[in-house]
Amino acid sequence: MRVGICLLCVAVLATPLFAQSGSGEKGSPVSERKPVAVKSAAQDGEKGKPLPGPKFSNLRYNEDFSYLDNEPGTYREDFFDPIKNIRIDDDWRLSVGGEFRFRLESHTNFGLGANARTQDTFQQYRYMLHADFRYRDSFRVFLQGASVHDEDRDLRPRPIDENRLALQQLFFDIKPFGDDTPLTVRIGRQDLQYGAQRFVSPLEWASTRRRFDAAKAFWKADNWQLDFFYAKPVPVLRTKFDDYDEEFDFYGLYYTYKGIPRHGIDVFFFGIDDTRNRTNPNGNSGDVTRFTLGGRFYGKTGGFDYDAMLAGQWGSWGSDNIEAWAWTLDGGYTFEEIGWKPRIGIGFDWASGDRDAFDGSVETFDQLFPLGHAYLGYMDFFGRQNIQALNLNFTAWPVPGKVKFRAAHHTFWLESRDDAIYNVAGAPGRRDPTGSSGRELGHELDLTLLWKVDVHSSMLFGYSHFFESDVIQNTGPSDDADFFYVQYRLKF
Repeated sequence: MRVGICLLCVAVLATPLFAQSGSGEKGSPVSERKPVAVKSAAQDGEKGKPLPGPKFSNLRYNEDFSYLDNEPGTYREDFFDPIKNIRIDDDWRLSVGGEFRFRLESHTNFGLGANARTQDTFQQYRYMLHADFRYRDSFRVFLQGASVHDEDRDLRPRPIDENRLALQQLFFDIKPFGDDTPLTVRIGRQDLQYGAQRFVSPLEWASTRRRFDAAKAFWKADNWQLDFFYAKPVPVLRTKFDDYDEEFDFYGLYYTYKGIPRHGIDVFFFGIDDTRNRTNPNGNSGDVTRFTLGGRFYGKTGGFDYDAMLAGQWGSWGSDNIEAWAWTLDGGYTFEEIGWKPRIGIGFDWASGDRDAFDGSVETFDQLFPLGHAYLGYMDFFGRQNIQALNLNFTAWPVPGKVKFRAAHHTFWLESRDDAIYNVAGAPGRRDPTGSSGRELGHELDLTLLWKVDVHSSMLFGYSHFFESDVIQNTGPSDDADFFYVQYRLKF
């Protein structure tokens, strides 16, 4: 991996990055370009459109503060403006940003009765700081550091909860063919996020965000984008500097088309090569080669929104073949004419499980690197593997644009009663190989209240309760569980 990245760096950097282009707007320095046409505040207010201002993304490297090149009065001024678009000279720009996040969590009986009844209340802290250094539109270096830790935890912490000094991201972008061209090559440690984050996500909920050492190329056109990447996941090592997993390769293609008004189509292919000699659901061990091919259609018509996804997997795991499937249907209706903007929604998630441990086939779907938290309950008891999940949800804005309330009720079943329960990390848990324990796992109620204090800060309050059912009750000690949390976040 290191040798490949070095050779690719040399090849890319051999392009005439800093060569001055000929005549025309394309190669002109920033100072010579025409300012973006922005209407006056009065004109803008007449049409009800807000002036441009700070807007923060889950992927901080996607943030755009170029509006600060325009005259004061054409944008919403902010306290942090002086560090968001620092002019070093006509061609070089620097933007600095960061985040502080505090979360208090209270867990009650997260073992669902498998252990002695437990209660743990603790605090989590996350500090992040980044610098985005750009040369025109042709070259950039993005650096992001992080420090995360928890306090007052009585139970054993998860690996992602402690990482005192971490290199979250360090990559460079280069446009081999110059400014304003559609092809970008990105190399280094980076966040990856695709689609609705069902399969590839930086996992924002976790204290330590998921990251990869990767080489990525993406082509952006007006109505579509095509990405190709080759990556290795970077686990939290704690006792030494985080390094990528040498035994795991992850690669893929992701195509997005947005030429249909208010709609989008995604087509994706992911591949993994895992040489860690893991044991599969059939009890056999060996290397894993798995391919995932799928598509997604999503959009909005009037007050209706909808999202449909279908994916299939094939490959090999040791001496067994892989044959697995997953699909999702999600939708809702928003009453736009009501000030609170209430939305009623329903969703169903299905992912195959293994039905026969002796047929030479692994039918358990692999969720890859997902954000399960957003789809399969905030308590994170179940992953997108051997699962059927129905959710009914309601969302409203009691204070429009400021306070958001959401309630969701989930019901979970095993897809195959002979296969195991898989947690949010994809690890197997309880299993009844006879299949006599039934299918129903339980129900979860999630309540959240989000308060957007201002453009930089927010508060999140949440409570969840899990009601255990047949499978939990019939595979050992069982009990309900509770989850309460309060979170404050500041971004700049």
